[in-house]
Amino acid sequence: MTKYNPENQYRCTIIRGKSQSEMEDLLPCYANMVNLLCPCTTREFDERANRIMAKTLFQTSAFEKLGGSNQKTIRNHITEIAGTLLGLYYTEYDEVTSQKLVYESEACRMLREKMDSTLFFLNLCLNFQFPNGEKKLDKLRKDFSNSIALKPFCFVVAMLKEAEKYNTRLRKQEIGFYALNNLDVLRGDVSAKEVVMRIIQDRSDKVKRHRLRGSHDWQHIKEQFNLLELTNIIEVDATHIWLNASAEEEVKLFISKEKDFLLPPKGVNYQDNDCLREFIADWKRLKGIFSDDLKRIKEQRLPSEIFVGRNNGSAIKSTLDLGNDGEALVFQLEQERIRLYKPRLVNKVVLLGKTKGLGYDICSLEGDENSKNPEFARYIEVKTTRRVTEPKFEKSWLDSLNLTNKEWVAAQQYKEYYNIFRVYFTKHKTIVIRINDPYSLAEEEKIEVYPTTYKMNFGSSVIEKRYEGGA
Repeated sequence: MTKYNPENQYRCTIIRGKSQSEMEDLLPCYANMVNLLCPCTTREFDERANRIMAKTLFQTSAFEKLGGSNQKTIRNHITEIAGTLLGLYYTEYDEVTSQKLVYESEACRMLREKMDSTLFFLNLCLNFQFPNGEKKLDKLRKDFSNSIALKPFCFVVAMLKEAEKYNTRLRKQEIGFYALNNLDVLRGDVSAKEVVMRIIQDRSDKVKRHRLRGSHDWQHIKEQFNLLELTNIIEVDATHIWLNASAEEEVKLFISKEKDFLLPPKGVNYQDNDCLREFIADWKRLKGIFSDDLKRIKEQRLPSEIFVGRNNGSAIKSTLDLGNDGEALVFQLEQERIRLYKPRLVNKVVLLGKTKGLGYDICSLEGDENSKNPEFARYIEVKTTRRVTEPKFEKSWLDSLNLTNKEWVAAQQYKEYYNIFRVYFTKHKTIVIRINDPYSLAEEEKIEVYPTTYKMNFGSSVIEKRYEGGA
């Protein structure tokens, strides 16, 4: 066995984020903000992002009129969380304009397209490594000088897999002390199997180790557990962590990538500040790359294997994809609602998600929810997302979604008869909310709607002039 001293402690921090629920709530808001603004100069990004997050968090776009602590909070959301921790955007120097430009990351685009925060956090944790570009130069230099080289989330998953072989569950404190705070492990000198064997041996010998406490020793460990829990690859209780049995393919992937660093830690001249700054810039760009292996798992997995949540204790698994699951669920809810109102009208509830260009997925009836015009048509657009935590729906709660131009035109056309049903497939239950007449809500400034892209179709008759060059 490699020489391994559990008492050889070293704190290798990650940046502090928000609570799990708050992070999942704000994630689509961050992503849509980045997509709305990028690409742009860093100055444009900062100015406009400040206004957007001021409106999001404090209901005013006048960032400059907010107090210093509120301004600091906004900047923390934009730079430390959306940028550094989550990797939703990165900056690069543009030689043509001689300016730094801000770009949307691939992971951010995936998040907006798939509406799957669990998949996003899987990618984030799969990419994460020590050392990384999330620290100031002096702390990053310290990590390099101590030969730090570990992918912590992959290592923890490997430990949990080893623990399964011995039919045991590891405690959070044990993983924190024996692995994530241990210099021998952080250097990559000790295997997951060796750590688990030491834990089991120490348990047998009744060896008492130091208990991690407080913001210095324990907070950064909890932050890592919080991020890993958002991947749905683990299960937890107050004390223990173990693997989610339904995430077998993801577990295999994490273990296979344990030594596959986005940026190899060897060979970096940590005495050279320019070299360290280049490492930081490369990290912020590369951490937002979306894993081809995760894409492969998502594409190859049989539809019946996709777990999307639980409702009333019963497991809900995907039959097609996330969007179709949400539409099917709302279709069933509407059928049942109309059946209870007037059974003869159930056939008026029609699922139209496969029909392009309508601007809505389901045509139903107002029924019992509109005593004045119960048999008027109701037009429903379904927006579905997958996440681990349940949305809190408190006063400060926020969410964000994407609408096509057709959907927004339909919202304007049908107004009070147009509804958005937001479906949340969470770890333990499925939640559906209804938003009525979003167009009027936007006019009343109760919700914000930003036009982002417009598709233009044209024919030869509008061509003013044509230029052709040789081969």
